[in-house]
Amino acid sequence: MKKFDKKELIAVIKKLSSGSVLVAGDIILDEFIVGSPERISREAPVIILEHMSSEFALGGASNAAHNISALGAKCHLAGVTGEDLYAKALENECFKSKINPVLAFDKNRPTTVKTRLLSTAHKHPTSSIIFKQQLLRLDRLSRKPISKNIEDKLIEGINSHIDRFKTVLISDYDLGACSKRLIANIINFANRKKIPVIIDAAADFKRFKGAFLITPNQPDTESSVGFPITDPESLIKAGKKLLKISGVKNILITRGSEGMALFSADSSNSPFILPAFNASEVFDVTGAGDTVAGILACALSIKAPLKTACIIGNLAASIVVKKYGTAVTNINELVRNIDAIR
Repeated sequence: MKKFDKKELIAVIKKLSSGSVLVAGDIILDEFIVGSPERISREAPVIILEHMSSEFALGGASNAAHNISALGAKCHLAGVTGEDLYAKALENECFKSKINPVLAFDKNRPTTVKTRLLSTAHKHPTSSIIFKQQLLRLDRLSRKPISKNIEDKLIEGINSHIDRFKTVLISDYDLGACSKRLIANIINFANRKKIPVIIDAAADFKRFKGAFLITPNQPDTESSVGFPITDPESLIKAGKKLLKISGVKNILITRGSEGMALFSADSSNSPFILPAFNASEVFDVTGAGDTVAGILACALSIKAPLKTACIIGNLAASIVVKKYGTAVTNINELVRNIDAIR
């Protein structure tokens, strides 16, 4: 990787709080229920947990939004929820995280919730850390496309806010909110206003023609292009093919411990390669893709060069994978970890 001036990078990071991003897509609420194991049930061969705590966290598109707001940047979140108690819990989490929700409420579908049941382990006698083991995950969701009526409401909400922002991020988890019409509406509107559109999605990349950037991971890239990425040559071949398939201007392939590769339409034979900044201390990769997309979108909203934005997104991912669950980072933490960039 080309050497970058760390002072200049720090200066960009410190400006992230002035960013502004509209996030649209599939909103997920993560629920964590923690209990202490007491005994085996007489009703069935299962452990009885005594409830200790319950908490919520923002996931999916709302996790990307949380990563943006944690920088102090302006962020609105557009998406669909049910008309249920979880919708209110989601709104409350948004308000706590200084995210402005722009929601379309659909009585015919549930708010998407991923509930994790965790059991505590006994504390080690010489440690204050309480370890938790996930026993079960229950997902409440619908993968059906949203109705025309809900789609209209969501598009209306997005159109009334979009020109207040410098960047738009579409976060597609294949849960129905990201219809072809909604995606086309955002890209066409944003392009007229010269607002970059960043896409975080896993498949069907041709839907995003005209977007500024897509951020697929390596398995999704391989699935799309039809062959594995095993060496620099196949990586370049995959990047060039995905540029052609998608019709976007830039592609950032996130590759886990292999780092990232940025392809641009005007320089597809010479991608910008970023190594992983933290390949040895990974604890939990949950939500790392949301972090990359959110931080990158925020950096682009303050007119940071694309390569610089990718470096900051990579740095942010190296921080959150050391944390449990859908974690976020902040400006001070990014600055403290700047020496991870070699």
